[in-house]
Amino acid sequence: MLKDFGNRLRKLREEAGLTQAQIAREINCSHKVLSNYELNKREPDFSTLNKLCDYFNVTADYLLGRTDHPHHYKEMALSEEAQELLRLMESLPKKYQIDILRYSQLNVMAFEYIKKNKHHKLS
Repeated sequence: MLKDFGNRLRKLREEAGLTQAQIAREINCSHKVLSNYELNKREPDFSTLNKLCDYFNVTADYLLGRTDHPHHYKEMALSEEAQELLRLMESLPKKYQIDILRYSQLNVMAFEYIKKNKHHKLS
């Protein structure tokens, strides 16, 4: 068993201020299954691991204990502005990080829609 997996999963969930039941609904599993993951009594399949990584915006390597860097960007060359944005995001509780990420995704979708339909002048 991967002892870091359950601990990291619990930490991410608690930082996000969410219950096991809430996460279980999001990834389409039972509360008991998620509890067993956190207690290291059970390991997720690849599909579930991917859902957890996507939900918490972390890498599988982080959840599996292969790295202490939760995000891919730690290994990327980023502009100073992007680095500052990431530092600010990381200073927030996980719940707010998730809210900002979802809001940003909606903005990107809206921008792409406008660009595709060319109804509005882009600035």
